[in-house]
Amino acid sequence: MANLVGCFAMSHGPQLMLEPKHWNLLRMRESEKLAERPELESETDEVKWQKWRHCMDAIAKVRQKLQALRPDVTIVIGDDQHENILDDNTPPFTIFIGDEAEATTSLRYLNQAKSDNRTRYDIDSELAKGLLSDLMDNGFDPAYSKMTRYDGGLGHAFARVLKFLLPDTGCRVVPIMVNTYFPPAPSAKRCVQFGRALAAAIRRYPGTQRIVIVGSGGLSHTKIDERLDAEFLEFVKRNDLESMTAMPSALFVEGTSEILNWIATAAAADHPGEIIEYQPLYRARTGVGCAMGFAYWDLQ
Repeated sequence: MANLVGCFAMSHGPQLMLEPKHWNLLRMRESEKLAERPELESETDEVKWQKWRHCMDAIAKVRQKLQALRPDVTIVIGDDQHENILDDNTPPFTIFIGDEAEATTSLRYLNQAKSDNRTRYDIDSELAKGLLSDLMDNGFDPAYSKMTRYDGGLGHAFARVLKFLLPDTGCRVVPIMVNTYFPPAPSAKRCVQFGRALAAAIRRYPGTQRIVIVGSGGLSHTKIDERLDAEFLEFVKRNDLESMTAMPSALFVEGTSEILNWIATAAAADHPGEIIEYQPLYRARTGVGCAMGFAYWDLQ
């Protein structure tokens, strides 16, 4: 049977793709006229650079830990924000089963064309189809796709994490898209159920493949909520899937909804997680920014 040898989760926000000196290009939500928070006066340029460097170090640690596991396949659980899943049909879970896919890390903030910065990835279509069939036999009916329709290929949740973690593209990939961003979205409870079912399907799949799962996205943003992040990361450390299940859908708005990708990954691991790093990257004194998290679950 196939082996689930490790699970990881990491943020993919644009602040990881841009040095702090360019964060002014990102959305600041000026039209909402948000009040400034006095406690954020300490978020100087020096502090922003320090936090950003901690995130770069955390990415390197995740990459090293993942590569040390020598995976044959990396499953990425990420959201899709009107890239390949559009309003004409929005399933809660979609498994990509094509033979290959491209992904671009081009940033619209820099006016980079989606035809640039592209990388091609080999998809383990047989594993993807096997997981799809197993899930359908065991209470889930995910959608599937054999091709991308977004002109950037796979969505940004996949492109950025794959670029950070699989720079040599030698590992096959299975993308799983979760509709976290556009309600009605799957609940935390359903994501826990999906993660458990996915792990079971992996372990029933014939063969000796070494497989890792990476949850892409989060933590709280575009308005950072450090209290929510701290509470959730405690759930991760304690393997408290019951508390994750009880998290109300009202918490998962906009980018914060990507925590659902972490929840599915944590449920697949079903093991206490270790937090590598947490950094709230504020880009405005109103609290606008992205809280970055990096974690792994040692299943060896």
